[in-house]
Amino acid sequence: MGQNRDGHIYAKLTLRRSLGITLVNALIFALFIGAFITGLYVAVNRLFKSTEEIRTFTSVREAASAGARYAASMTNIPQNQICQQLFLDFKIAGRNEIGRTEVTLCRISDPQAIEGQEISGTSRDPVTVAASLKGGVFKIVSISRFPAGAASPNQQTARVEAVYVK
Repeated sequence: MGQNRDGHIYAKLTLRRSLGITLVNALIFALFIGAFITGLYVAVNRLFKSTEEIRTFTSVREAASAGARYAASMTNIPQNQICQQLFLDFKIAGRNEIGRTEVTLCRISDPQAIEGQEISGTSRDPVTVAASLKGGVFKIVSISRFPAGAASPNQQTARVEAVYVK
């Protein structure tokens, strides 16, 4: 009886089969761990609201000033436009309504005006429009409007105007 145990095919296949099952179990376990980490990432982002497109502010005025700061940080202004409009959505903390910030970024002079050189025409002159917009003086007007709700029956509006030199 003992002679047949050494050459038994079932005993040889058991080791290979257990290695395959271990590998499959490890892959399934890795998938569960990946799903858990993904769920944890989503939960933390929702908790801290760090990846939402709609930002939350404490007041309408704060939303308007944030719109002006965002416009000042823009570096890729199209060269063929004098004015550019941006629309940003926002929420007020503790309320479900969505407000809208309308930001207008207009170029009022080109870079030569800053250096003290004389220029002819205005910023609407075709020669000035063809100039590079990487510099100059910009006017930023940011208007935030928040709809009326149960907390305040009137629509809330805030306006921030700024002049920015790049």
